[in-house]
Amino acid sequence: MDSARHSREAGRPPRSLVLLASTALVASTGAAVWALPPAPPGWNAGPGMMPGATPGVTATPTGERTPASPVPETLVAARQTVASPAPPTADPPAHEPATLYRGFLDAAGEPRPELLRAGVRSFTMGHIVAGPGGCAPHWAGARPRGGDSVAARIERLRGDGGEVWPTFGGPYGQELAATCENPARLLSAYRHVVTALDPPGVDFEAGGSAGPAAVGRRAAAVARLQREARARGRPLRITFTLPASRHGLEPADQDMLRAAREEGVEIESVGLLVPVASGVSNLHDLAVAARAARLQIAAALDVPPDRAWRRMGLVPVLSGAGDLGPGEAGRLAAYRARNGLGWLSLRGAKPADDVLRILARPPVPGTGADPGAALPEVTPGANPVRPR
Repeated sequence: MDSARHSREAGRPPRSLVLLASTALVASTGAAVWALPPAPPGWNAGPGMMPGATPGVTATPTGERTPASPVPETLVAARQTVASPAPPTADPPAHEPATLYRGFLDAAGEPRPELLRAGVRSFTMGHIVAGPGGCAPHWAGARPRGGDSVAARIERLRGDGGEVWPTFGGPYGQELAATCENPARLLSAYRHVVTALDPPGVDFEAGGSAGPAAVGRRAAAVARLQREARARGRPLRITFTLPASRHGLEPADQDMLRAAREEGVEIESVGLLVPVASGVSNLHDLAVAARAARLQIAAALDVPPDRAWRRMGLVPVLSGAGDLGPGEAGRLAAYRARNGLGWLSLRGAKPADDVLRILARPPVPGTGADPGAALPEVTPGANPVRPR
């Protein structure tokens, strides 16, 4: 939600009245960001730490446990770096993507029952951005009036057999690593989200544009979180979702992925946000972007190029519902199966229900092709794909 700034003019009401009116407006329409539910006591304590202790500092046990702060913003953290990560490994993550399609849910938006009807069971929910003070995780967008809370929506999806991944960053605010300069508080903010929502993994819709310092803080904190999760026997899966063009990923985003891997972060996959529009070349543009990004991702994650397909997701961003019809969806699903692409998703305009069903259904066993879809012409090459 954007807020306009105006210079003060003659006759403008006093600031106190403006503040009062603004307070009433926020109360009636919802805030631009709102806090996540509080985590249980001890959420900010890693393995072997007392609740409320600063990460990286050993607390002295006492007869009474110190209660943890409900939100990271109130933490009193010294300026200390996150503990050094374990030596990086070139081995692939223990959890490789097994999801064919990931539905996107806006925490501030309406429920999407058509996704469940289409058979979608893996969801990304966003976006978590930096709140007041820069170190508090908040949901972006206007808080929905009435209806279920975000936590209730997540629990209902889980009850239907689904999994929900929160995503940090996105287009409506700043990712925490860009605003929270204290490494210990940043780690606590991420840990709060993971503990409060208990997801199988988290996604970062944030790249390297925030600068090397933010990239380094994020990498160190996420590597630490993954080590803590492994120590508890519940690995935390990590994905990134980044913009891509016919030239692939931006150089800064490639550097960011490489820095995260070298810091010890096990990156499961990288989703490619590719804008598409109705026309004869929309599927071809997706294939060109995927081909260019594959070699870049292979280099950044230090995996063989032929294994990089499995570590990629393709996320067309639709400007209109007609940008991707059932025929194109079938060829895109077949392209996924033929090349061993990790997963598909959609952003932007809401597609037709038939499109969702085609993208979410598994391929015919033993054929590697999507049912009812011809082998796609979106193979890496110079010839554009023509809609049928």
